[in-house]
Amino acid sequence: MTQKTSRFSTFYLSLFFVILYLPVLSVILYSFNASPSTAQWSGFTLDWYRILFQDRVIVEAFWVSIRVALVTAVLSAILGTASAVISMWVTDRMKKAIQGMMILPLLVPEVALGIALLIFFNALRLPFGHLTLVLSHSLFCVPYVYVMVQLRLKEIDRSILESARDLGATTWQMIRTVVLPLVTPSIITASLLALAMSLDDVIISTYMSGPKTTTLPVHIFSMMRVGVTPKVNALCTLILVGMFFIVGLSQLFNKKQPKEDV
Repeated sequence: MTQKTSRFSTFYLSLFFVILYLPVLSVILYSFNASPSTAQWSGFTLDWYRILFQDRVIVEAFWVSIRVALVTAVLSAILGTASAVISMWVTDRMKKAIQGMMILPLLVPEVALGIALLIFFNALRLPFGHLTLVLSHSLFCVPYVYVMVQLRLKEIDRSILESARDLGATTWQMIRTVVLPLVTPSIITASLLALAMSLDDVIISTYMSGPKTTTLPVHIFSMMRVGVTPKVNALCTLILVGMFFIVGLSQLFNKKQPKEDV
């Protein structure tokens, strides 16, 4: 019975991963197809990558996405970490209020959130562009940083903080010399996650993009409406490589996370 269960589990997992990754592998494969059609394979070529890098619109959209994602990652790391650290020294009622405010953006549908931000920024008469993109992306990235940093803070032995207090350390000195070094790997991991989420966002970016600040996902989505060439497959392949690199860095920093002595 156990052997049959093991075989079924292996078959089920294999089928699941095949269904999950086969479309991804097909995108990578056809980015090297000499034919502009995905209906047939006519030979290996790198021309689509060359054409991709010669497309000024895609290159400009890529750099817009990179700039927005980097600023979003830094801003989210600062706000999320500060909120998580502050919640250590507030009352239980205030802590629950902070948690509620952090979780709320994750519960609101992205379409509703995008429309709300559009109305809000329009009322403030802010020009839509880099600023609105960074603010809106930070809104849904900060909660992830907050949750990840808070989980790490809960693992810190309270006796370490009490020892620092007994040695005369102020609250700021305790945060700077004890808390931040212990949560730095979690901050870096959360920042990389915020970077990936900002690069991947389509719905909110559609509302927040300006006439000269179209992000790469929004541009790709607009291209899909009129038909695409393997140039898009090449672009998706490069994005996948970049995402795998970010995930790899995240796992690397997570493994190097220090453990305090009990």
